[in-house]
Amino acid sequence: SKVYSAAIAKTQKIWSAYLDSIMKVGQMQILRRQITNELNYSCRFDSKHLAAALENLNKAILADIEAHYQNPSLPYPKEDNTLLYEITAYLEAAGIHNPLNKIYITTKRLPYFPTVNFLFLISQFPKLQYNRNLGNV
Repeated sequence: SKVYSAAIAKTQKIWSAYLDSIMKVGQMQILRRQITNELNYSCRFDSKHLAAALENLNKAILADIEAHYQNPSLPYPKEDNTLLYEITAYLEAAGIHNPLNKIYITTKRLPYFPTVNFLFLISQFPKLQYNRNLGNV
């Protein structure tokens, strides 16, 4: 019985540390999203022509890249072409990007990691509350 109690206490300690890590990452993601929205709003307010030009250039480049993948005989930007890197910097500065799609670091795939995250999420559902005024959990 003492071994079982010690195992439960250790498991709860691990889940608690895991919850803290997940909460920190979630808060950072929310902050990144808010900063991007503020940058985008400021860019549209201060220079709507710049924002529109950047959006149209981005759509045109993406359409060309998509067309290349549909038909490989069409041109694709070369490796030494700095257009993609430069336009990315402008889009990020103007808040015209999705910060949640950006990958900063990569790791090797961990077996059963999605399953562990799913089980963790299920275990945390009873603690969540929906607030209609905020529109989030």
